[in-house]
Amino acid sequence: MTRSKVSLEGVGEWDVFSPPTVYPPREDSLLLCRVVSEFTLIPGVKALEIGCGSGIVTMVLATLGWEVSACDLNPYAVSATRGNMESNGIPGSQRIIESGMGENLAIPEGTRLIIWNLPYLERKDDDDEFEKIEEMAWSDIPENGWGGELLNFLDSQHNVNDLLVVMAMKTEPEGKSKVVDWERRGWTARTLGSERFGEEKIEIVGFWKTGAGHTPTIIDTCSSTMEEVMEISDGDWVRVMSKIQTNGRGRKNSQWISKEGGVFATWKLESKLIDEFSPGILQTSVGSIVSTVLGAELKWPNDIINHKGEKMGGVLVESSNDDLSGIRIGIGINRFGFSREEKILACGWEETLGKVDAEEVFNRVDRGISSIFEKTEVFPLPSKESLSIKSWASLSKSLSRGVTARLGNEVVRPSGLNELGELRVTGCSTGNVNIGDLDIIDWFGYR
Repeated sequence: MTRSKVSLEGVGEWDVFSPPTVYPPREDSLLLCRVVSEFTLIPGVKALEIGCGSGIVTMVLATLGWEVSACDLNPYAVSATRGNMESNGIPGSQRIIESGMGENLAIPEGTRLIIWNLPYLERKDDDDEFEKIEEMAWSDIPENGWGGELLNFLDSQHNVNDLLVVMAMKTEPEGKSKVVDWERRGWTARTLGSERFGEEKIEIVGFWKTGAGHTPTIIDTCSSTMEEVMEISDGDWVRVMSKIQTNGRGRKNSQWISKEGGVFATWKLESKLIDEFSPGILQTSVGSIVSTVLGAELKWPNDIINHKGEKMGGVLVESSNDDLSGIRIGIGINRFGFSREEKILACGWEETLGKVDAEEVFNRVDRGISSIFEKTEVFPLPSKESLSIKSWASLSKSLSRGVTARLGNEVVRPSGLNELGELRVTGCSTGNVNIGDLDIIDWFGYR
């Protein structure tokens, strides 16, 4: 029997006993506990932990006030969880049963949150280290991983649009259970926490059906999606895509040339988001999402480009304090490059993605934008710092290839973004500065 002392600042301290065949609290368990402690408790919402092990995550949830059920394939884990709950005086009437994915998992009625610290150990054919019961609980056995098994199970259910799923997943090196499998099936993924343990990186990923299952509005033609989205008043995740846009606009009301076949879309977010994120970081974050989806690069602050500096698309953010207008994020993406007769150096996503249709590109972008800005009631939004880092990772791709910047007559070195989305540059005669106006900086070195 292993004894572990687990403490979580602001939540509690617990003595946890683990029999030999039961997974004890380890670094991944503690990371998961820290993440769930940041969740917003919704009265009446029930939680289910799959693979409860010695019960530490269930105990944290129960201590925080969640009505939680738990299950495990290992009967010793069920006994350990029950015993640890009792010995630590955990309040409430939790239901702990012997069950799991291999036992036709039953989700209790009223459950909106499912949590699973996924088994991720890779078993070799000649590996006799684990007993059978340990192998089931600790190893990622199925061909598509236990995460894939859960995905298949949930997609076979009828009412998953308000369901939230949280999993601890090995992402480096990637295991059998993959985030992309969920995204391809219409689920949004948000990284809620991560930590590296030696050569392995564990991420806590939250999943939900994009837009709670509400489909976007797709129309054949319109003047501008920025205006069209204003006509839609209901729903929490409002977005419009038009196959043709006749009067799109860019910065400072400049004309946006919209070639048929591209993606022209606008998302309307609630105005309160502007209290948490500046328009600048909204713009660069969305630009980062779009450039990643397209396999392209981001030129600060809002241009999606190829490695030659040719423009593939752009991002426009407009905000208002009234709920009708809210925050509008417009994107325009070319499918094909423009002819050189138009004297415009423009490219399209077929250069990077191949022959992917416009609706599929839109859906990928939709899930990406949802991952940072769609509210779920329970999960916290990303921090401003994390969005700055994410944006900079996309912006710095071209810099790593030798692209440089000029401020006036001086060559300067971009070094990062602040929380406002402004560009930090060094090497100026006046010292280090933050730039918020893209018109005062020039870029060169694309080839």
